[in-house]
Amino acid sequence: MKTLSVLLLAISVIISSSFCNAQTMLEMKDDAGSKYKQADVEMTRIYKLAREVCDDAGKERLKKAQLAWIKYRDLCCEAEGAIYEGGSMSGLAQSNCMIEVTKERTNRLKAYDAENSWK
Repeated sequence: MKTLSVLLLAISVIISSSFCNAQTMLEMKDDAGSKYKQADVEMTRIYKLAREVCDDAGKERLKKAQLAWIKYRDLCCEAEGAIYEGGSMSGLAQSNCMIEVTKERTNRLKAYDAENSWK
């Protein structure tokens, strides 16, 4: 019973976290896809700014870190989607994970802006 309650809570959080106007699963997935694209564009913008403040060695380290992060993101979110494997929530859970993890990475990359000048 406890497992079922946790599962239902997780599903309600996934649905309510970013899909206020979506009514169908297709709409929710489309909305998640759009939100992920927005998050990815912003992260890429911040990543490019971070590279600009690095010396050559720093740029190489940042590139390696970014490539490792991409692998982490993909595996992490694949695992979250697998919780609902076989169900319609699988793709939605994976997309929501991609959104959140990408936003977290964007915030980490902002640490390169010591003067808080990026907007």
